[in-house]
Amino acid sequence: MFLRFLPVLALAVACSGPSKPATTTTTTTTPADATTTTTNPPAAKKRLVLVDGEGVGLGGHDPIAYTTDSAAVKGTAEQVSEHGGAKYRFASAEHKATFDADKVARAPQYGGYCAYAASLNRVSEADPTVWQIVDGQLLVFTNKSYKLQFNADVPGNKAKADANWPGLVEKFGK
Repeated sequence: MFLRFLPVLALAVACSGPSKPATTTTTTTTPADATTTTTNPPAAKKRLVLVDGEGVGLGGHDPIAYTTDSAAVKGTAEQVSEHGGAKYRFASAEHKATFDADKVARAPQYGGYCAYAASLNRVSEADPTVWQIVDGQLLVFTNKSYKLQFNADVPGNKAKADANWPGLVEKFGK
């Protein structure tokens, strides 16, 4: 009886299309029932962060100094911390410790790319000397003109940039 259906089974397997990513299947059998659990391998998470040839973000500026010193201050090669694919430099050990305590909140938004461009659903390199703090977050801009345009509607542009950023990471990230 089984041999009658073998050609149909072979055709179904041959026509099933390209193979899917590998999955892991675990079957546990008990006398009362059988349970099957399938898990797919985690997808690689993309990142999009603006760094120089050495992997340094913010052009070597200290991300903490923007708030503590109200200035774009260069960090030193001796005080370095890594986050999200970038190395950040700090002007002092205290600034490094502050950053390390909450890297996600202290790192520049939008991977250090221009906040106004992100609001337009684009990616543009930013000048770390053109910046502002919005809701405690460091935003950097391509130039002063982009910063002025962003400031024409800070809440609206920030909301657009926040909404657009995941798609930009998906499209341009690695």
